[in-house]
Amino acid sequence: MIRNYLRIALRNLRKSPGYSFINIFGLASGLACFILILIFVQHEISYDIFHKNADQIYRVIQRRPGAGGAKYWAATSPALAGSLRQEFPEVAVATAVFPTSNPLLSLGEKHFTEEGILADNHFFDVFTYSFLQGNVGKALKDPNSMVLTASLAHKIFGNKNPMGQTVMYQNKYPHIVTGVIEDVPETSHLSFSYILPAVSDQYYQDCISREPWYNNGLYTYVALAKGANVQQIEKGMRKYIDRNLADWRPEDRMTFLFQPLKDIHLKSQHLQTFTFEKSGNYKFMYLFLAIGFIVLMLACANYTNLAVARSIRRAQEVGIRKVAGAWRWQLIGQFLGESLIMAFLALISAVVMAHLILPSFSRLVERPIRMEYLTNPTLLPGLLLLALLVGLISGSYPAFIMSRLKPVQVLKGTQTKLANRFTLQRILTVGQYAVSIALLVGSFIIYKQMQLVQHQQLGYNRDHVLTIKVNDETLSQQYATIREDLLRDPHVTAMSYSQYLPTTVMTMQSMSRWEGSGDQLLPSNTSSVDYDFLDVYGIQLVAGRGFSREFGTDTLGAPIALINESAVKALGWTPKQAIGKEFNYSDGRGKRSIVGVVKDFHFNSIHQSLGPLVLTLNRESGGYISAKVRPEDLAGTIARFEDAVKRISPYPFEYEFLDDNFNKLYKNDLRLGEIFTSFTLLAVLIASLGLFGLAAYSTQQRMKEIGIRKVLGASVPGIIRLLSKDYLKLVLIGFVIAAPLAWYVMNRWLEDFVYRIDMSWWIFALAGAFALMIALLTVIFQSLKAAWMNPVKTLKTE
Repeated sequence: MIRNYLRIALRNLRKSPGYSFINIFGLASGLACFILILIFVQHEISYDIFHKNADQIYRVIQRRPGAGGAKYWAATSPALAGSLRQEFPEVAVATAVFPTSNPLLSLGEKHFTEEGILADNHFFDVFTYSFLQGNVGKALKDPNSMVLTASLAHKIFGNKNPMGQTVMYQNKYPHIVTGVIEDVPETSHLSFSYILPAVSDQYYQDCISREPWYNNGLYTYVALAKGANVQQIEKGMRKYIDRNLADWRPEDRMTFLFQPLKDIHLKSQHLQTFTFEKSGNYKFMYLFLAIGFIVLMLACANYTNLAVARSIRRAQEVGIRKVAGAWRWQLIGQFLGESLIMAFLALISAVVMAHLILPSFSRLVERPIRMEYLTNPTLLPGLLLLALLVGLISGSYPAFIMSRLKPVQVLKGTQTKLANRFTLQRILTVGQYAVSIALLVGSFIIYKQMQLVQHQQLGYNRDHVLTIKVNDETLSQQYATIREDLLRDPHVTAMSYSQYLPTTVMTMQSMSRWEGSGDQLLPSNTSSVDYDFLDVYGIQLVAGRGFSREFGTDTLGAPIALINESAVKALGWTPKQAIGKEFNYSDGRGKRSIVGVVKDFHFNSIHQSLGPLVLTLNRESGGYISAKVRPEDLAGTIARFEDAVKRISPYPFEYEFLDDNFNKLYKNDLRLGEIFTSFTLLAVLIASLGLFGLAAYSTQQRMKEIGIRKVLGASVPGIIRLLSKDYLKLVLIGFVIAAPLAWYVMNRWLEDFVYRIDMSWWIFALAGAFALMIALLTVIFQSLKAAWMNPVKTLKTE
């Protein structure tokens, strides 16, 4: 019997190739989309689960109060890890980690720029990495030790044994290789190629010795004892801080929170500092999963719709089989079997499509996503289960409806209008176009918002600004010589040195009015700059003056500062009142005098509101050289910069235009727009395919009616209107449903932007018109074919 059902199903597929293609292609497209998104989601939620006892590992983050609302920092004090180990028995072990600042490794004349981390000797007690060589307990004991990953060890030493070999760090600090570990998995939020002992770093030593609770540049991780209560530890930390920072006002004291290791990758967007990797976003992940599910449901709806429309042709088959003695469950089994065959054929096509699309999709989401059937044991069973569910969902309604037909009525012809009674067809068509229109609205709004971002007035000039990352202390020390040399080039109009670029000022300190030491501390971003920073970036002064070589008091490291309008307002002054005022600053250098107030400019993404900013006159060992250049002969200008830098520094020459750096701030949003648009077009295509098939079957059922109308004088436009109006009404109903839904969802998305577009009515009208046009083009093809057919051919059998 099963063989007979299979033969009937395959025969029906061959008899209706158009119907079969539309169904298989529609299901395959939905399945391919859903498969890619499932693999992406599986990759995102797998971060850091490879560590032993990953459920017991947490990162400690801090909440800092202040004017303008509390801030959450991923970076913490270097004193925190030791305090946790000593004061809290629930903490089995704690470790401090931070990224290397100037990642240059050297072996003789060979230089390697690799990202590494510095960690204390408890690092391997918290995290699980497999040692290929060396002793895990002794690897980071010596301040001059070093642990390499296998790939970096091979890159530096080739086939030579790296153990005991000496590698120079920053071209001046020797480190001996004491261990080699397996490469860090791709699904690790900590990304590094080597580990150095934290005690070997001068910054770490300075933080420990000089007011460690004020300095926050390290990341603290803990492994809790089994059964430990996180909330109780957090309460204990509050009491500990109250005891040890008694000289701080209670409202100024930080609060420590424990973030689960498995949440770090997807749930760190609210943190002010996070530098190990570009983290994921759980909101995007859920959004993609929802869109993938919607597209798959659209494909299932297509199958159901077409199967219901096709039911008239198969009504007599059902009647004859029932007269011949077929049971209802046998008919249900046959129709579900056909649906499952269709689903598994679609799955095969979907897997092929997914493999073809995967490289492009992987680049789009910036993840190394692969379909590995051997290393991913859930993939193949998951695909088979997915096809089974799709087949059952798609075929259930037609199977149960067709099996209920009464043979007497069918064979007498009293149910020839059966398909017209199925309101599910209309519901599914409305639903398909409602979803398609909502996705179209979303795509238009994302595009408009990104246009606003790209052309937003930022308060600084980002055109034709060449930026060079400074990793070498020697390059920093000889900057004045380089500047003097390069400014002789007529293509270079201005140069500056700064700790950060104006797109990403990351460091935060606390400030308060000097004459009112009891005032609340004001968290503020800060960057050290030189005399020419305002000129290069065209940042305007509101009051006072900028840093200048013409003032003898303006020397590097001088206790003077520029602050922005937001800082002036938060401190309770006007810009003119602020000039000459002094404020207390938590950078360890005491009070500072304000010499100028700059106009507010966006020193971070416009996802964030403008806040207080302090610019100090100094030159850090690491930072950026910025140069305003002319657009002519850019290649020659870049080559001259490269030559000037390479004469001084062994570091690889790294440059970037500020425009490119700016675009990185919104890469996730741009990526969302691209993916959203791709899914939208796919959804519209699937909906159109379904409508095309539905219109074809509906038109075929009305061929004789059309023939009679033509004989009675109906025109071609009249017949097109007759056949199209019902479907266009469904699209309009879909628009009415989609508009408020799209408005609500996109309004929530726009809430993440400080500056955002207005959702004008024309965006919704444009999406509706586009969907209506697609539907009209889809239906009109079938309508024209029917309207142009010779009525003699359709009526001669009557």
